[in-house]
Amino acid sequence: MSTLLLFASENPWPGLAVASANLVVALFLVSLSVLLAIAISLLAWLHALVDPEAMPIGWRVELRATP
Repeated sequence: MSTLLLFASENPWPGLAVASANLVVALFLVSLSVLLAIAISLLAWLHALVDPEAMPIGWRVELRATP
C-alpha cells in the first residue's frame, strides 16, 4: 500500500504528456484513414466514368432506362 501512495505523489506531467501524444497519434491515424477512404472512393468514381462497364448492374439498368 505504501508504494501506491508513493506513486500517487508523483508529478502528473509525464503521464499527461504521454496521454496527449497518444491522442495526437490516434487523431492522425483516424484522419489518415478518412483521407485514404476519400482517395479510394474518388479513384473508383473516376474509374466508373472512364469505363462504363465497370459500373454496378443496377446503375447500368437505370442509365439505359432514362431517355
